Formats: sequence, C-alpha cells, structure tokens
Amino acid sequence: MSERRVPCPSCGARIVEGARKCRACKAWIGERHRGSSASLSGREPRLARAAVSVASGVAAVIIATLTSLKSPVGEAPPLTALTPEGDASTGAPDEAPNPAAFGPDPVPLPPPAEPKKGRWRARDFRIGDPHPLDVVFNPGGTSIYVSADDASLREYTLDSGELIHKASMPAQGDHIRLLFDRYVAVLRHEDAARIPVMDTTAWDRDPVLLDVGRTPGDIVALPDGRTVVAATTDTKRVMKFELPTGVRLANITLPHATGQLFLVQAEGRPYIAALGALTHAGRPAGAWIDLFDPSESPFGATRRSIAVGREPREGDITRDGGAVFFPDRLSNTAILLSVAGVTETRKAPVGVGPTAGFLLDDDRYGITLNAEARTASVIELSTMTVKSTLPLSGVPRTGVTSPDRKTLFVALGGTQWPPTGSGVAVIAGDPPRVVASLPTGKGACAVAVSKDGARAVVASYWDRSITVLEQ
Repeated sequence: MSERRVPCPSCGARIVEGARKCRACKAWIGERHRGSSASLSGREPRLARAAVSVASGVAAVIIATLTSLKSPVGEAPPLTALTPEGDASTGAPDEAPNPAAFGPDPVPLPPPAEPKKGRWRARDFRIGDPHPLDVVFNPGGTSIYVSADDASLREYTLDSGELIHKASMPAQGDHIRLLFDRYVAVLRHEDAARIPVMDTTAWDRDPVLLDVGRTPGDIVALPDGRTVVAATTDTKRVMKFELPTGVRLANITLPHATGQLFLVQAEGRPYIAALGALTHAGRPAGAWIDLFDPSESPFGATRRSIAVGREPREGDITRDGGAVFFPDRLSNTAILLSVAGVTETRKAPVGVGPTAGFLLDDDRYGITLNAEARTASVIELSTMTVKSTLPLSGVPRTGVTSPDRKTLFVALGGTQWPPTGSGVAVIAGDPPRVVASLPTGKGACAVAVSKDGARAVVASYWDRSITVLEQ
C-alpha cells in the first residue's frame, strides 16, 4: 500500500501526508500561532470549553446556596410616595420622618430670640438758638411742645426734630401744662399776672390770656372739658375760668400762697385740693391743703383746711384720686394724705432734701427724689416704710411717670437755676430700681413722657437740645 508524500514546509524533504514531524529537519509540521483559526480546531478549544463549563457550574452552586439563606435584616419597607414640590403639607414639624430620605432626619431650627424689652436708647436734636425751659407731649405722641426763653411756644416733630409751629407769648414760660389735649397753658411764676393759653389747633391766633394776678402758681383742668382752675402765690387767689373764651367764672382768696393744684375725688365727686404754704420773715411757717367742690356756688364756700407740714414740694395723686402723696423738704418726710373720706395723714422718713414725690405700680410704691442726698427713696405705701434707697448718678431736678405708672423718668440737672447737671435715670420694676442711666445735654431741666409710655423726652438748657428716649 503506497503512502502519499508531500514536501516538508521547512526543508522541502518528502514526508508522509499527515505527518506531524519531518524526519529530515525535525520540525513540527502541524504548529500554528495561538489565536489563529487553525489552533481553535485542535486540543486548545476543548480545554477552553471545559474551563467555561466548570466555572458556570461553580457559579450556579454559589447562587443556589445564597438564595436558600434568609436575610437577617428582613425585607426592605415599601418606598414612600414623594410629595410634589410646593405642597403646603411638607415640612410640617409634627410629621413622621420620611423612610426614603437620605441621611439623618433634619433638626428643626430654634425659634428666633425675641428682642429684649425695656432697653432704652437715646438720641438728640437741637432746637436752635433759644434755651428750652419746659416740654410736654402732643397727645398723638409724634411731636412735642417746648417753652423757650425767647418767650415762644414751639412744636417740634420727634422723628426729624423739625420746627413745625411757633407762637410768641407775653412772657417766657417756666412751666407749661396741657389742658384737654388741646390747649397749652404757659406759666411764668415771676413778673407775670396772666396765664397765656394757646389753642394748638389754631397757631395763627393769639393765645387767650387768663387774668389771674401776680405770680401764677398752677393750673388744672376740670372734668367738664371746658373749665379750668388756676392759682397764684403772691395774691393767694384761686380762680375758675372758661375755655376758649377766657372768661373768669369765680374767684376766692385763701390765707396762704397756693403753689400746687390737684384734682382729687372726695365724698364721691371731683374736688380741688389747693396745696399752699405760709412764710414768716422769708422762712417756711406751715403748709395746708384746702379741699372744696369747684362746682359749688359760691365758689369755694365750703372747704376744709388740713395742716400738712412746713414746706411741701411737688406731689402726685393716686389713681382713684382719693389720696395725695408729696414730700416735705424741711422735715425730710413723705406724706400720704387720704381725702376720699375721713382725712388721714401718714408719714415716712426719707432721704435728705426731698424735692418731688411720685407713685408707681398701681400706687404700691411712693418714690421721693432727694436732691441733697442724690438718692431716691422707695416707700411701700401699705406700711409707709422705706423699702430701699436708690443711688442716682446726679442731683435730681424733676421727674415724670408713664401713664401706666410702671416707669419713672428723672432729669438729673440739679436744683440750681440754670441747671448744670446732665443725664436721666429710669426707675422701674417690682420693687422699683434704676434700670437705666442715659446721657443728655448739659442742664437737664424738664422731662415728659408720651401717652403710650413708649417715648420720653428731656430738655437740656445749656445744650439747647431735646433728648429722645425710645424703646
């Protein structure tokens, strides 16, 4: 049987067809590059297929094993439906946390801190060339009336300090009083015999002049809304006038000089309490309060006089009008005089040189400003005992209480005239204490407070300025 021979690809010697090795050159006849189409038809394709089969089997066994085990975590909860943007219900503080949310639950922000109340701040504005003498608030609280030493009455806005009204008076006003929320009475205590009364709704008209006699002392409005009572010191007269005509309706003369008038409640109706004093050789010789019904005819025919010390100073009345509180400078005492029924007088010792008295906290406390001691005495009126003594940063001149009687503003200008001190003290709290001491211009001479108690002003003589206190 003959075999077919073919040449060797390497040396050309004749070899049997299908031989794998040439006997002449010893070269392998069937060798091919790996990855060629010829190598995939031999042994190597069989090994690759075997490896793939083994790997697939191992993977199947692992998957079967894992799926047979129960997860210790448990099934995941269902996804929560997302709320559309802009839905008003999102972000409500009482909703449950969203299980589909990423990260920790958001921490709610704390509410914004409320601004501190009761903190006063001060700012100034100038009134021009004249020196201010006294100041009161317009009933609206947006402007003030100022009495100046050029014998003028002025109105300034508080926001800008702009002068909006001005009127000339017959004489400069040491003090001014607001009557019926409409009229301003200008009091000149020396070298005057009339009280000009300006109608603040008609600045283009001249003031009405009340002929009261030498050295006007005080003026007070009566509840009828049209009549006022005025008093003098030198002529010792008490008179009743009608506004806006200025007609004098009644007139009496008392045995002593009346420096203060109070509208009180006695025997169930309005009474006038005229506080006056006598002097002997220029020295205080005693003081009295005369009580009478201003509606009686003849005027002041029935009255009662009550002795109240030797040198009474500026005082205050209780909310119900049934008692008068004031200090006596010579005896260094505070006096609470009940006039509603049976007259009763109670006293308490205070600091040296008291010049004014005020009532705070629904008449629970009486405050005296003690000029020589530079203190304020706090008196508990139920027992008439001194609860505390408050040091002041200057010599007190005058003061005013807020309408709710929670706050007392004290001008620290001193007792001499013109005043040289400066600053204002704010007294409030239960028990009362100094809660603020604020700067003012030199010569703090007068202080006033608005009806809502949110603003106060201090007039400074030498600085020719107004200090506005605001919360």
